Amino acid sequence: MLAVSRVDVMCTTSSLPRQLHRLVSSGTAPGIIQHNAHGRPLRQQNLQQALPSLVRLFVPIAAPAKWTVQASIQAVADSPLEHRKKVVGLGLACWDFLAQVAAFPKPDEKLRTQRLETRGGGNCANALTAASRLGVDACLVTKVGNDSIGQQIVQELQADGVNTEFLLRSQGASHFSYMIVDKQGGTRTCIQTPGIEYTPEDLQPDNVEQILDNASLVYFDGRLTASAILLAKAARQRGIPVLVEAERLREGLDELLKEADYLCTSAHFPKLWTSKASLGDAMLSTLQQLPRLKWMITTLGKRGSVLINRQNPQQYSEEAFLEDKLNSMLSSLDSSSSSSSSSSSSLACCLQDGAAKASAADCTSKSNVHIRAGNVSFSSQAYKLRHTDADTPQQLTASHASSSAAVPAASPEAEADSIGHDAAPCNITVTAGIIVASAAHVPQEAIEDTTGAGDAYIGSVLYAITQQMPLDQMMMLAALVAACNCTALGARPALPYAADITPNLLLGNVGAELDVAG
Repeated sequence: MLAVSRVDVMCTTSSLPRQLHRLVSSGTAPGIIQHNAHGRPLRQQNLQQALPSLVRLFVPIAAPAKWTVQASIQAVADSPLEHRKKVVGLGLACWDFLAQVAAFPKPDEKLRTQRLETRGGGNCANALTAASRLGVDACLVTKVGNDSIGQQIVQELQADGVNTEFLLRSQGASHFSYMIVDKQGGTRTCIQTPGIEYTPEDLQPDNVEQILDNASLVYFDGRLTASAILLAKAARQRGIPVLVEAERLREGLDELLKEADYLCTSAHFPKLWTSKASLGDAMLSTLQQLPRLKWMITTLGKRGSVLINRQNPQQYSEEAFLEDKLNSMLSSLDSSSSSSSSSSSSLACCLQDGAAKASAADCTSKSNVHIRAGNVSFSSQAYKLRHTDADTPQQLTASHASSSAAVPAASPEAEADSIGHDAAPCNITVTAGIIVASAAHVPQEAIEDTTGAGDAYIGSVLYAITQQMPLDQMMMLAALVAACNCTALGARPALPYAADITPNLLLGNVGAELDVAG
């Protein structure tokens, strides 16, 4: 990386912008990297876009008339932003109020917070921030209010290099959430207050062209489905692949899923969506219902994640029950992981508890926590997958149709807007390979908060797809980034940068080290 200039500026609050604008207009500083107190790069972005954030960071609002400001400007000579792969995301951006408590409060109980912080949040915004820090040109499509919270949301995203050109500001309130983080019980409770939303009317034809221009991938977090469906169809017409996140049942999600090339789900979504009792049968039913899917990932918390990769139906070697294969491979992986870990953690999402040695660290968090990548196992052959139950395709259809009523609001896994799934006959044969990945290894005492761990995982997947990374390596990287994110309070502070991760996990040199399951 080539250092272009280091500028010491003595200026007033009003003259600082002119000083920085002069650097932009001179062309001597096309990009910047701001460093933290430890010398670690915090962000890389266009200086013009960074200007408001720089002024806000370097010059407090209540500053005296004159300040000495030192701005370190470095050009990104070896990896300019225009050469980074563009990923577009449409979904939620909000503001989180995080209260960490010793234990979750009982009814009518009063207690003190141990820590209170405010941070940017929202699935899509978090995932794009994770991808941006790894080296993606991330572009967010959403809407926030024209209020102080909306301003904070925009400023934090810009500070992380996320392109907010298509983030709309409008009259109304922004989304925000209260988070109760119970460190003792290892839980986080989210109380969300909805705000103004992005609508299909906001997606004018000219906007669609600009949004999708030069995009390598489009990502949807499962919200704002009416707008998401329009943008997904436009992406498919242009040959741009689509990744959809399915966290829980939502109105309009069925239609959006039909446009997906890739699918990432929470642990409970496949069973809720298909009404199947086991994970293997539910994942198989999902692949049958969505024949466009190339692969789907289901994250399993501290047990890791599972990926089913569709293969040529003429190349399978034998039939197999997916549920049996998953159980066998996960058990084997659990045994392998336990040999290098201590007792399992009840706190971790995408984590495998264990003391990580500094010498073997694959990622180092900003708080200097050393984290090791987990293990991966993959099937040595493609299987023609079967259900373990006795359902025929017609019976499956009837079972799916019976779940079309709304999911009860009392369900802890459902929201008020959740709906069931009306399925088409699932008589499609699925031939696929299977990959299972354990969680990463992180010291138990280093785990602060699991907020945003799933978003960090998906952000890593976005990066991996743009890099055409092997799927097994993608899963290792995603688990590592998710684990690192759990070492600080909030969804973004501990998201790692590419410089924090061992290069072989970013460049694709892991395949020879993977376990192969029969």
